[in-house]
Amino acid sequence: MKHELIDIRMDDVLNLLRLNIVKQHGNELNAYCPKCDIHKIKGEGHLYINVYKNTFFCHKCGVGGNALQLYAWLSNMDTKEAYKELTQILTKGTKRARKAVAEPTVNYNITVKSDNLAPVEQRDKVYREFIKLLDLDEKHKEHLLLRGLTETFIKFKSYKSLNVRDERKRKEICKTLIEKGLSLEGVPGFFRHSDGSWDFINYDGFCIPAKDFEGRIQGLQVRIVKENSTSGKYRWFSSGNVPTGTSAKNFIHVTGSFNEEKCRRAFIIEGILKADICSYLMDGELFIGIPGIANSHDSAVEVVKNLGLKYEGEVYVVVDNDYYDKKEVQDAFEKLKKKFKEAGISILRLGFNLSYKGFDDYLLAKARGECA
Repeated sequence: MKHELIDIRMDDVLNLLRLNIVKQHGNELNAYCPKCDIHKIKGEGHLYINVYKNTFFCHKCGVGGNALQLYAWLSNMDTKEAYKELTQILTKGTKRARKAVAEPTVNYNITVKSDNLAPVEQRDKVYREFIKLLDLDEKHKEHLLLRGLTETFIKFKSYKSLNVRDERKRKEICKTLIEKGLSLEGVPGFFRHSDGSWDFINYDGFCIPAKDFEGRIQGLQVRIVKENSTSGKYRWFSSGNVPTGTSAKNFIHVTGSFNEEKCRRAFIIEGILKADICSYLMDGELFIGIPGIANSHDSAVEVVKNLGLKYEGEVYVVVDNDYYDKKEVQDAFEKLKKKFKEAGISILRLGFNLSYKGFDDYLLAKARGECA
């Protein structure tokens, strides 16, 4: 019997783990980390959980991710095992739950943060000026060059480093933006200190602008470039974990050009940066990058509708070759396919050489003459 993919929400996981919650600021919880705060009895913990964003991060352990990854990490199992166990618990109503890590010290209520996200027109203006004030580190540029991009294309796409560790410099950048007549209120990544000064979140990585169908920058995704990082490669430039900040959403990214006369088709691929790379390696064909195969289905459908595509052979979905090993990926693809079918659009999954994990890896090898 086929099971539908279910969403693993942070509130589901919190109810099972029963963490030692120290305090709450809106949708953000501060807790004692069961890994590094074992003997701590007062003060703030190192573990921060954002219920609205469905994310966590331990600042001492350096581990972060989504609700499923939190459950897996604290339960000492991989995500596949964790997903299987959570599915059993959440869908079959089993009474079994993991042993509590600690009794909560305060009650927390799971509420949905009011959506204070600024209009896309405002975000677009802020991010465009913000990017101009940033530089691209050599290690980040080297990473992009190794993935098959040229210096010209890297500059054209406005990839910039976000590892601005000096708070004074970050505040100066924000001040410059405000002096240009821009409002940072409601723009993900920016937040205000208690003295009223504006700042932004520092990341050890570079940003990738995620643009909508009209070419406006909706948000910035961050590619973490850090050795021995266990908290995931990609995050959104977001300040939702700060009371005066704003959470990012799972934005899609439209890149390349749609030439109705030359080639009437579009590709949907998991990954914002991967969409840019694949479009570049395929002479600018149109790609729709989604944050993950299980995310942003409605937004992807809307873009395809705007393009006027609906027949077989016009819309292709590209997923990594771990599709064949991961049932959750297969289920997510079927869910996406169903969503498009309901909209009257036919999609096909595009297969490629199984020697390569990602479609971008395959295209790069092909461009270098390493495979057919």
